[in-house]
Amino acid sequence: MSTILRVLLIIAAVFTAYWILSRIRKHKVKLEDAIFWVCFAFVLVIIGIFPHILYWMSGIVGIMSPANLVFLVIIFLLIAKVFMLSIKNSQLEDKIEVLAAEVALAERAKEKEREQQNNQA
Repeated sequence: MSTILRVLLIIAAVFTAYWILSRIRKHKVKLEDAIFWVCFAFVLVIIGIFPHILYWMSGIVGIMSPANLVFLVIIFLLIAKVFMLSIKNSQLEDKIEVLAAEVALAERAKEKEREQQNNQA
C-alpha cells in the first residue's frame, strides 16, 4: 500500500473520530451510531498503521491490490449501515402512521364529545 494512501487513511480516520466525538458532545448522534463510526475510524487507523494486515487479508481473499480491499471493505460497511438505517426508517414510518391514526381518532372522539355537550345544552 502506498504511503499516500496510508497517510490519507490515518488523516480521514482521525478527522472522522474528532467529528463524531464533537457531535456526541453536542448530543446530535445516538450512542449506538456513534459507536459504529468510532469503530469505523479505529479500523481505518489500524489499517493505516499496520498495512501488512491488508496484504495478508488480500492474499487470503485473492484480491490483487490491498487498496482495492480497503475500498471493498469500506463500501461493504457503508452499504450495511445504509441498510440498517433503511430498516430503522421503515420502522419509524410505521410508528408515525400509527401515531397519526391514534391522534386523528382521539380528535374525532373529542369532537363527538363536544357535539354531544352542545346538543345537551
